[in-house]
Amino acid sequence: MTYKEFDNNINLGSLKNRDLETYLLALLKLVEQEREQILTADLLLKLLHDACSSKPKKFNVEWLKIKDAPDENTFIDSKTNSSTDKTLISDIGEFYYSIAVLKFQIAELHKMKGKQLDNEWKYDGIDSETGNRWYNFDPSSILECGMRCFMDYNKDDELEFEVSWRTLGDLLEMGRIYE
Repeated sequence: MTYKEFDNNINLGSLKNRDLETYLLALLKLVEQEREQILTADLLLKLLHDACSSKPKKFNVEWLKIKDAPDENTFIDSKTNSSTDKTLISDIGEFYYSIAVLKFQIAELHKMKGKQLDNEWKYDGIDSETGNRWYNFDPSSILECGMRCFMDYNKDDELEFEVSWRTLGDLLEMGRIYE
């Protein structure tokens, strides 16, 4: 599947009744259920679509301690000898990176309720109380801007969209900060 095909298949523009925090909680629950799977473009699309209507995971107040966006380098460890082990560790690290991104964004949105999220100009960009910048606050805009960032960076929309568990975390983080 190409970048353009993937982007065309996200199509969550009609999703208006689910706030981003609830969407991400549902996505987190779905992702955790798929931890043993290799993430493909088709599975990622299914997860993104199913999160529109799936039951969300319960919010964990421990997540409120999260202050910084996850650094993928903390999760993706390449200190092994064989290429098979390196791939396995990378996949596990990428999965946990995406989980960390989901928890970080959920916690940030939770902290901004009744405060920054009430700002009528929030789509011009706001800083959370922890100093993290946000530009997108609903499922369709965060995914649209995340994909736009991928596509702008790669310049050729017809290239194959290679997906791994890291893709989900990157998509959400780029969507959070891409205008």
